[in-house]
Amino acid sequence: MPWEPPKGETAADPFATLRIGFAGRVELPTGELLAEQSTRIDGNHDPGPLCWISKEPPSAQLLATLRAESGSNGLWPLLLVDDTELYGDRCTVGVVTPEPRAHIDKWQPGQVMSRIWDGLCQIDSELGPAYDEDSLAPFGHSCPGLAPTGDLLADSTVLANQLTQRLLDEQTRLGLVPVPRGADALTVLGWSGATNHVSRSAGLSAMLRSWEERFGARVLRLGPDRLDLSVAAPPIRAEHAAAVAAEHWTFAPDRIMQDTGSISAYAEEIRGRRQWTFWWD
Repeated sequence: MPWEPPKGETAADPFATLRIGFAGRVELPTGELLAEQSTRIDGNHDPGPLCWISKEPPSAQLLATLRAESGSNGLWPLLLVDDTELYGDRCTVGVVTPEPRAHIDKWQPGQVMSRIWDGLCQIDSELGPAYDEDSLAPFGHSCPGLAPTGDLLADSTVLANQLTQRLLDEQTRLGLVPVPRGADALTVLGWSGATNHVSRSAGLSAMLRSWEERFGARVLRLGPDRLDLSVAAPPIRAEHAAAVAAEHWTFAPDRIMQDTGSISAYAEEIRGRRQWTFWWD
């Protein structure tokens, strides 16, 4: 089970709040605890639950209430959505072996960006570079590094609450994950959405943590191959947007190159945009 207590604290049931209720403060819809679906190489065939998920779509107001409660109950609320027709049940949760939050701590976001950038720009001795200079403009084949911190245009939590309503549909469910921040959910849940890009999600979670801090980003919705974020401090200036777009390219190259064709074109798309959406093939 990937859940772990904070340093200095003894282990406890992270879902105890659910078992005893929220002391009358929050009324949850019907739901269930979901466990890991992957086959562990360590022989552990009885993993603990990864998250709680509702059986019906939640209301935006419930998400707002649970965000306010998350600091006291240790459960982070987000939207989970599965395309059961294409992927089967519960595809978002536990498809790959979940990792503990400590694995995220091992990664620095700049290190993740540089490592992926260098891999994407690796030159084949016969085929040449995978990406031409035009698609990488205004940068070249050398990683430009992390973008500067953005200026807050809104309160991060208020914006997340406002944008939640747009993402609700009949396939969307409420997920409660035993993590202190949304960035960690990808890793702790054993999410498989980016496995064609990276084998594990800890590095992506490290980048998301940095976006939470630099851009007021909040994880809103997680799907089989999609991630939606609210962004309270988006880039406004063209130069800043290009630097942020470079980070996004290493995070989800399919989203940038297949939708816009270049980092510079994508940079124009995200200027002032308060919602970032990523997808992976």
